[in-house]
Amino acid sequence: MNRRSRFSLNFAAFFLLTLVVVALGRNLIANGRPLYCQVGEEVFFPGLRSVWRDPALPYGHPVLDSIQRHFLWRVYPYSSAVFAPIAFSPGELPTRPDTTIRRARPGAVHPVGTRVFRHWLGTDAQGYDVAAALVGGTRVALLTGSLAMCLAFGLGVVLGALAGYWGDDRLRVRRGPLLMALLGTPLAFFYSSAVQPWLPETANALVRLLTGGSAATVVWVGAVALGYRLCRWSFWAREVALPVDLWIMRLAEAFMAVPGLLAIVAFAALLREQRQTLWALIALIGLFSWPGVALFVRAEMLRVREMDYITAARSLGLSEVRILLRHALPNALQPAYTVFALGVAGAVLLEASLSFLGYGDQQLSGATWGSLLQGARTSPQLWWVSLPPGLAICLTVMALHLLGEQLGKRGKGH
Repeated sequence: MNRRSRFSLNFAAFFLLTLVVVALGRNLIANGRPLYCQVGEEVFFPGLRSVWRDPALPYGHPVLDSIQRHFLWRVYPYSSAVFAPIAFSPGELPTRPDTTIRRARPGAVHPVGTRVFRHWLGTDAQGYDVAAALVGGTRVALLTGSLAMCLAFGLGVVLGALAGYWGDDRLRVRRGPLLMALLGTPLAFFYSSAVQPWLPETANALVRLLTGGSAATVVWVGAVALGYRLCRWSFWAREVALPVDLWIMRLAEAFMAVPGLLAIVAFAALLREQRQTLWALIALIGLFSWPGVALFVRAEMLRVREMDYITAARSLGLSEVRILLRHALPNALQPAYTVFALGVAGAVLLEASLSFLGYGDQQLSGATWGSLLQGARTSPQLWWVSLPPGLAICLTVMALHLLGEQLGKRGKGH
């Protein structure tokens, strides 16, 4: 590795590690509530409490509840208090209009409170602190990029490996289980929704998802088990070749034929009326990003499955599933990590674009890089609002691309 490559890798690793530290320590870096405060003889940790609980929940203490209701965190005469370096929460505006400062230049002192409460990077036209939004946007960007690409990578690896290894004539299944699996799929979807009315109204989305998924799994497994029972007759026991490669590639082409950004914007517009959350955006980005991973893994699998050690494994009598999982897939995945790094960069950029266009999570307004850029669009003279998130997006995408480039070189060397 030459000096230039080493410098690029070190810069990417250092910058991404810094982003991870900032994202994990967001509540310690930017928090509008004191990390530690003493009211009379009692000690409280309102800022640290927001790590595991919703900061809007009442504290069960009359003084703290009054402080939160009137947003007096910065003016209450504590016996002693310690605030975060950025004494403002991402995406949070005071409930009192007189405690909001709009279009403040970098370094301006907040009008309510001491000189400790300084807007280091200024505020936007609505009053959101730019430094706090930059810190909060780091967590949103990394969470969106990593989770969306993990979903896309998982789907792409599974489908690409199946398409590349089994092809159109290597996977043979019996007629009975195949037919019942095809018939059981729509029944599974039907019963997954049929059990929803039986759940109590207080059941949250996770309980409903798990209940519906469990019902669908039971129905589908039961249908496949019935298909194996049909194999007692010779007609249903005959094996047929499944064109796995053909089906998966046509599915990937169907997804690639639709412009990803336009499709996600369309779905996001539909979800806006249903209180769209960040998790829905992550799922949409992941579902429209898997074809690239699948095509890359399929191409590597087509090469790996013809290698001598795969032939030797078959000659030893190893099962095809074991050969795929233990020998073929690990070697096909080595170069695919480049696609993962580049995909994370694309997901970060896509989330920022959606927030900039106004299709991001509305509950994160003023707490993401894209929402800051959206606010700067209406007030272009506020250069301190657009410059920090623009640089953050640029450097993050560049660092991920440098990391992906270095992983690609190591994959070729391997």
